[in-house]
Amino acid sequence: MNHSAWRHPLLLPLLAGLLLRLAAALYGGGYLMHDDHFLVVEAAASWADGEDYNNWLPWNQKGTPKAHPANFAYVGSQYLLFELFKLTGPSHPSDQALVLRILHGLYSLATIALGHLIARALAPTRKHTATAVAWLLAASGLWPLLSVHQLVEMACVPPLMMGFWGLVRSRQLRWQDILIAGIGIGIATGIRFQCGVIGVALVPVLLAQRQWQALVGVGVTALGTFSLMQAPDLYVWGEPFVQLRGYIGYNSTHAGNYPKGPWYQYLLTLLGILLPPASLMLLWGAFHRGRSAPGNWWRVVVPIAGFLIFHSAYINKQERFILPVVPALITVGLIGWHNWRERSQWWARHRKLEGGLWATFWIISTAVVAASIPYSGKHSRVKAMEFLYGQKVETFAVVQVDSGSMPPQFYSGTWKSYHIDNRRDQQRPPLQVAASWCASPPQFILFQGDRHLGEAVGQYKAAMPGLRYVTTIAPSRTDRWIHALNPINSVERVMIYATEDALPCP
Repeated sequence: MNHSAWRHPLLLPLLAGLLLRLAAALYGGGYLMHDDHFLVVEAAASWADGEDYNNWLPWNQKGTPKAHPANFAYVGSQYLLFELFKLTGPSHPSDQALVLRILHGLYSLATIALGHLIARALAPTRKHTATAVAWLLAASGLWPLLSVHQLVEMACVPPLMMGFWGLVRSRQLRWQDILIAGIGIGIATGIRFQCGVIGVALVPVLLAQRQWQALVGVGVTALGTFSLMQAPDLYVWGEPFVQLRGYIGYNSTHAGNYPKGPWYQYLLTLLGILLPPASLMLLWGAFHRGRSAPGNWWRVVVPIAGFLIFHSAYINKQERFILPVVPALITVGLIGWHNWRERSQWWARHRKLEGGLWATFWIISTAVVAASIPYSGKHSRVKAMEFLYGQKVETFAVVQVDSGSMPPQFYSGTWKSYHIDNRRDQQRPPLQVAASWCASPPQFILFQGDRHLGEAVGQYKAAMPGLRYVTTIAPSRTDRWIHALNPINSVERVMIYATEDALPCP
């Protein structure tokens, strides 16, 4: 084993990355954020069931159809998986979600391998640096957890790393390098539109290096690949780039509706997500190098910097937005740090200090990995839907008390439900709401909330004395911790009541 690991230094990091991702897939569950479930899983699964949960498709919209502010490329790939599930299984929604997590975990192993290849190309004499990069990408911090969920910001990482690899394979880009870089950047942009900033930021680098043919080649290849990935727009809408235009239009007018922050918000995010004290060393290593850096170094660092500057200037500052470039930042950051450290007389005299800093990092990282692997996001909402699936429910109602968080209907096995948001619909008394359900009575009513949950339940029970209490599903301990760290993440209980003959129907 030792001999094999020495000859194949990528073997052990890949194995560790695989095991940690399988653990995160098997022992975790739920979803991390709104978008990874509702804009991916919920949409794709509903299409496979002959529904259109998010009303993305123009033939299901009333009036003038309007493009949803997302794209079909990645969601379409998940739709094909759900169609495959119908042929081969599994059939239970939770089992399907598990398979999705495993597949995403396997897919993310490419990031580890490509980080190693990029490091080998940028620092060919430092094989230990490339191995260290692979270990960081495989087994540190939140990467095992993030790698198994359906975030587009993570799905675009392997092709983006492929693009960077193509850019650093040689100082004078050859046609093979141009194809690899262009296809990688094009696919990444097709999955996550903002990755196009990488391509834009690459232009001045190649111009400065006078690589005219490479600039044209990468540009044409990337645009061609991206255009092919937008082909579903022609099928669905009858014209190209509809989703892209819808995405730009939505974000130009609704950006202020989302979390904001100062211009240095993402610097703080990087310091946290990379985990101290390594985060300080990696950021210094990535951006301190001067004229001594090789030309292919700037083909990675400048696009990363451009991507970060773009998002720092943008008003909507959600932490996940910068995830696409973080693995590349780790790669060049570690190379730059090792290069600077080896040239520093001060660090030559303080080798033990650096060893202590990295030991501290790995202790913190191991704790983060251990805490995050069993993460089951939005536990109460998911388990409530799984309860309905076990009851073979056809129609249900959700009364949202303290938040407008939608129920993850995918786990219920049905797409027929009624949503009442008490925060915005307070003018409708419970009796009137219940009467509106008579045409298709829900079998269960789910009350979702926290502080005012008991009050809302009491109001509905007074209007419908026949409601029968079934169970209460509490949030997970992890959900409570996340809420405590950042209250913007809602935490709710779900109380389930059977309607039976409780509705005021004639």
